[in-house]
Amino acid sequence: ASTAPELSDPGRYEFFSRVVPPDSYQAQAMVAVVRALGWSYVSTLASEGNYGESGVEAFVQSSREAGGLCIAQSIKIPREPKPGEFAKVIGRLMETSTARGVVLFANEDDIRRVLEAATLANLSGHFSWVGSDSWGAKMAPVQGLEDAADGAITILPKRASVPGFDEYFTSRSLENNRRNLWFHEFWEDDFNCRL
Repeated sequence: ASTAPELSDPGRYEFFSRVVPPDSYQAQAMVAVVRALGWSYVSTLASEGNYGESGVEAFVQSSREAGGLCIAQSIKIPREPKPGEFAKVIGRLMETSTARGVVLFANEDDIRRVLEAATLANLSGHFSWVGSDSWGAKMAPVQGLEDAADGAITILPKRASVPGFDEYFTSRSLENNRRNLWFHEFWEDDFNCRL
């Protein structure tokens, strides 16, 4: 399920198989959303680490290729933020307050803490967030902070159900699934038993 773009390098990861698109596709979609909204001046916000930094890097690259989009500032949230760090992030975003659009490639906890800091600074509704898949379908990052997150647009890879999969998967048992060598381990763990 990793979306890290460097895993697409067959020279380094020849046996990696991706079932979800890399972050570079999300970044292209985010550029398209920002342009469709008519924005030309945005800030970026990334969690420190591969996911956040690579995502923002891909967004910046895609925005250069598309043209007509200026990055006000790119802010990185430290891996282990100190107390008051998120208030500083909101303060930095306010330094370029006309860049009300903020593109986020951040983990759930960082998103929640950014929204909390915006709320504490009485800036709910000031920023328009365009977020990556890390919070697109999740309630936890925005629960209780709906006013700060109101209007956010998040990107998710297209999802589709495979007809019959759920029925097939839930019908597996020790009797009909002998070819899977690890199924008994799953069974023991799932049912908290010893075979």
